[in-house]
This record gives sequence, C-alpha cells and structure tokens, in this order.
Amino acid sequence: MILLLDTNVVLDILTKRSGYEDSRAVLRHCETGCVEGFVSAVTVTDVMYILRKHIDQGTVRDSVQTLLSIVGVAGVLKGDIAAAFISGMKDFEDAVQASCAARTKADYIVTRNVKDFEHSPIPAVSPDDMLELLQTV
Repeated sequence: MILLLDTNVVLDILTKRSGYEDSRAVLRHCETGCVEGFVSAVTVTDVMYILRKHIDQGTVRDSVQTLLSIVGVAGVLKGDIAAAFISGMKDFEDAVQASCAARTKADYIVTRNVKDFEHSPIPAVSPDDMLELLQTV
C-alpha cells in the first residue's frame, strides 16, 4: 500500500499538536515497511517555512531529515500543477497534493482535512481511519 502524507499530518508529528499520536502511528507503519509512505516536495518546503518562526531551524531541519529517512519525496512536476488547476478542488495546495498522489500511484492520502479532498482522484482518509484500514491488511 502506498500513502501520501499531507502537510498537516507531518506538522502533527513534528509539533506534537493535539491528535498527533495517530499521525505518528501511521508514520511508524511507513518506518517498519508495512506501507510505503511519501510526502510531496511541497510539504517539505511548506513545513520548513511554517515552522521557521516557532521552532529552532536546526531542530526543524533535523526532524525533517529524520522524516525523509522514513518516507520518499514525490517531486512536483508541471503536469501536477496543470492537473491541480483543472481538478475542481477548492484549495490549490491540496489539489497539487492530490495530483502528486495520483502520479505516484498512492492508494490513499492521509490528511486531517478529508473534506478538502472531496474531488481528489485518490481517496483521502484521516490518520485514525488509516490505522483502522491497516489493521485489516
């Protein structure tokens, strides 16, 4: 099974914000090889940008590098941007995530904002729902 972890899931893990335990458990499944995890290149840059004012940059860099030792990075291609424009999704960043997920043949997008992926070509599930799905595999 291939998963694309949305930016909010990565932020959950790195900041340990409320509800992060399920996101972290999904990442552990990636770490053990039970599933193959990816983040988009956009996620990496967004996380570095968002956390730069809240957490020491060395700590953020180390945390992101640790994350990248567990998951792959899906580059963002011109075709992903073009697909995002015509996707029908309201949030452009989410549309780019969905396009990357489709191109990498992800089975699911793991996100805390499932409703934002209503028109995604790849089904979106919350971290807790993903954990339930993984129990049945």
